[in-house]
Amino acid sequence: MLVSLFLIGLGPREAHAQDAPDDSVSASEQGAEAGGTAEEPSGAWDISRPCDNVQHPYQAEVCQQTRVADASESTARLSRLIMLIGLAGVALLLLMLWPVIAAALAARRAASNSSARERRARSPNSAYREAELRAYVDVESLEFVDTPEADGVVKVKIAFRNSGQTPAFKFEDSVEMEVVNTDDDEPLPTRSISDNASATSSRARLGRDATAIAIAQCESTAKLADRVTNGEAMILVWGEVGYDDIFDRRHQTVFQYVCNAETLETGEMFRPMTREATAD
Repeated sequence: MLVSLFLIGLGPREAHAQDAPDDSVSASEQGAEAGGTAEEPSGAWDISRPCDNVQHPYQAEVCQQTRVADASESTARLSRLIMLIGLAGVALLLLMLWPVIAAALAARRAASNSSARERRARSPNSAYREAELRAYVDVESLEFVDTPEADGVVKVKIAFRNSGQTPAFKFEDSVEMEVVNTDDDEPLPTRSISDNASATSSRARLGRDATAIAIAQCESTAKLADRVTNGEAMILVWGEVGYDDIFDRRHQTVFQYVCNAETLETGEMFRPMTREATAD
């Protein structure tokens, strides 16, 4: 009895389920009824424009990946721009701080030099050590480049030599020369470097036992060699040498040489007249 009632109640429900249309089919039919026939996509999907005319799920995924890649590229460009702006700011800051940095470095060098000078002053042997180690630059030799009558100009080559134990720095020399008529009643003239004299030669460094060459010249007179030999004229060469030693001290050596009948008789050619060395 109970079984019969259960079957009677279940029968109409199963019949209703069999008769009910499928949801997807119903939706399709309703869409067809509402809009008529289904429209085909308006255009084909292009991989170069993945977000246009998306028709399948994988195309939507490609579109999403493309958008993520574009966003990443934009972020990278923005990061590079921020980095460039930061570098420009650092450069500008260093440029603004350079005077302060330069002043600090100069003050540090001055303090270091002052301390070094104080240490040398406190040491009783410092002066002896400086004298033993420093550079000594002086005239080594003088000789005529050409005969005095050549081209109406007389030229003399002067060789300077560093005989010290260490190099000489910021080496400069100024040399002048002149032909002077001889007067037996007057002493040999002494010349000084003119105020407008420029350096004949210069070198950043003159090493130990190294030699520097300078050329001095002046106008020659007729038969100058005969006049000098006969004692009627003399040739004067003078100048000075300046250089720094390894202790940052500046030294000057002043010199003057003469060529006359007396020097020629002794075979010296040029004889030193004045030698003087000073230090700052």
